[in-house]
Amino acid sequence: MREVIVTIDDGGMHPAVNAAIQRCIETGSVNRVSIMATGASFAEASMMAMMGGVRVAAHLDCIQGPFLLKESKFPESFAAWLKSGDSLADAVKKEWSAQIETILSTGGVVTALDSHQHLHNLPALQEVITSLASEYGVRTVRSAVLPDKMMRFPSGLKLNSLGCDLKEILETKGLVTSDRMLGFGKAGKINKKYLKKFTSLCSEGTTEVVMHPATENVWSSGQPGELELMTSEWFGDWCRGKN
Repeated sequence: MREVIVTIDDGGMHPAVNAAIQRCIETGSVNRVSIMATGASFAEASMMAMMGGVRVAAHLDCIQGPFLLKESKFPESFAAWLKSGDSLADAVKKEWSAQIETILSTGGVVTALDSHQHLHNLPALQEVITSLASEYGVRTVRSAVLPDKMMRFPSGLKLNSLGCDLKEILETKGLVTSDRMLGFGKAGKINKKYLKKFTSLCSEGTTEVVMHPATENVWSSGQPGELELMTSEWFGDWCRGKN
């Protein structure tokens, strides 16, 4: 069985991201919008998803900010999190809980959890994310199982290893996660060539394709190109396994 789930991350981060979300909803090229409650335009993104009949995820942030709780002070790099994650787990849970509550306050229903820069895959935060899923009745959690792990060596290899561990934990707890996640190696710069490389791999099981489109460069020069790709007929056919 083949299933491709297209998720747009960073919902609410920037007006240009929200504009891209709206265009993708109109063309039917997105299944889920992952809302960043720390973004200045998060409420608009949440409303767009709800009005467009698209599922809402919480894109939990503890690396970029500004954070919702004044006492939240976190490292700004993945490497620093690897060293200090254990001591910050309680603070992360409080901050992430506040972010989920903020999204829920817009009237949206959070159906999935993931995190900015995939930090919830860290061993210190795996218990945090599964605990929040249980508390909020969320059945789906992203795991960073990366077919493109070699494209950002060595960080991809490390994250893939953590993602495989998290996938096993999620399945043991009866939570839903995809078999693989595409988008890591070319985040913000996904193109046809990249997707074609993994067409055969996506022929079985569930694949989450994580996209970062925007109408202008927000943090990557390739974001407008991702929007153009997502709103093309080719992209829809690829997602349905027609090319």
